[in-house]
Amino acid sequence: MQGRHEPRIGSRQGAAADPRSRGAALLNLDDDERLDQAIERFATIVERLHARQDRLEHRLATLYQGAAIAFTVVVASLSFLVIILSQQLPGMTAAIGQMNDRFANVAANMAHMDRSVARMKGNMDRFPEIVANVDRIHFGVADLSDDVGAMGATMAAIDLDLGAMAANIGDLRQSFEVMEVNVGLMGRDVNHLSSPARVINQFNPFR
Repeated sequence: MQGRHEPRIGSRQGAAADPRSRGAALLNLDDDERLDQAIERFATIVERLHARQDRLEHRLATLYQGAAIAFTVVVASLSFLVIILSQQLPGMTAAIGQMNDRFANVAANMAHMDRSVARMKGNMDRFPEIVANVDRIHFGVADLSDDVGAMGATMAAIDLDLGAMAANIGDLRQSFEVMEVNVGLMGRDVNHLSSPARVINQFNPFR
């Protein structure tokens, strides 16, 4: 930088002698300053770019480290899961076998239920006939009730007739008792009337 400003000092000394050279020197001085400013700005930009690149490289390194750590963790987790699955696989296989057996039992039960439903449907198809038979039974019970009522009335009439017959039989018994008394009296009367004839018979020579 100092080597660049040395010609400027010489140009300033020569410009005191010549106004044209002085103006040219001022123009050259402005160009140099602009050039220096441009170089400084470029250097600043380059330094910023280097700093940004350093930060980016640092971030990428951190990202790579994080990715490596995450990959390691994932691999370790997968390995752990594989180990656990390898240990649990026999139990899972047995559980799956039991589930298959249970599904088979469920399927068998469903088939049995289907057959039962089919039988129930067949029985339900006969339900109208059963209802008709029940109606006939109901009507028969009603007729039977009427017949039982009629039989009750008949039995009541029979009871009355039996009561009358019992009264008649009592009357007949009394009549027979009176008749027996009368027959006994008639027997005594006959014996009494036949006593003279017995006396005469005692004197009968043809006896």
